[in-house]
Amino acid sequence: MLNFEYYTPTKVFFGKGREAQTGEIIANYGYKKIMLQYGKGSIKKSGLYDEVMKSLEENGIEVVLMGGVAPNPKLSFVREAIRIAREEKVEMILAVGGGSVIDSSKYTASGTKYDGDVWDFPTRKATPADALPVGCILTISAAGSEMSDSAVLTNTVLGKKAGIGTEFNRCRFAVINPEWGATLPAYQLAAGITDIMMHTMERYFIPGIKCDLTDEIAEGLLRTVIKNGAVVVQDPSDYDAMAEVFWASSLSHNNLTECGRGKDFSVHKLGHPLSARFGVTHGASLACVWGAWAATLYR
Repeated sequence: MLNFEYYTPTKVFFGKGREAQTGEIIANYGYKKIMLQYGKGSIKKSGLYDEVMKSLEENGIEVVLMGGVAPNPKLSFVREAIRIAREEKVEMILAVGGGSVIDSSKYTASGTKYDGDVWDFPTRKATPADALPVGCILTISAAGSEMSDSAVLTNTVLGKKAGIGTEFNRCRFAVINPEWGATLPAYQLAAGITDIMMHTMERYFIPGIKCDLTDEIAEGLLRTVIKNGAVVVQDPSDYDAMAEVFWASSLSHNNLTECGRGKDFSVHKLGHPLSARFGVTHGASLACVWGAWAATLYR
């Protein structure tokens, strides 16, 4: 077993109806003005947006709206969000959505506290030294960004997708109601399940390291996702199965399954250019690469 450090500061509020507590949660932290980032509008169609806004209003939280986060979040959007966050003097960023929205919010949070350009972080020209706090309301089980220290960003001008890992990326809190998974199309659920499995397998398939407990956790997580993932793709209204998949998403990428083992992440590194150049859904890009990578490693 290798030496390791394990740090998971994100407070999780898990279960049915927890989004109704969002305003109370933020007020208890003492934040009074936030930026709310979301995607292309699915949270408005599902009714989640109205529920969250009601909770924020009831708790006296002032909101700066920043909608339009695209899949594989774009540098241009984050730059504009940073400009507005500074101008409006927001105190925290609330992401309502999936991994793309959370990653966009993380970059906005660190970029707002940085004098240079936020693209300096993924290109390793600078390292985050401060960030606004980030909270999230998760709508899809996939990226695990709700509990991870990582975030990715796409520079469409360069056609490059790159990421950073820093403790400043850790969400202060994550609100997770698996019921919202039922609003997703089967393809997105399947792509998310693929991402969960890859987060786990890219830590598990590293030869030459004896790490029984961590391996048992990873194997249990994979069995759970395989079993329940098949259920939710066919019947997304099955709450118990969806809850298992959502929780697996969080545990697959909060570094738990790399304790004493480390991680490889070659498949992610190969999949990112596919997403950046062709706009491929992240999970689908991983599925394209995984088989060839696994066969090469096996040889």
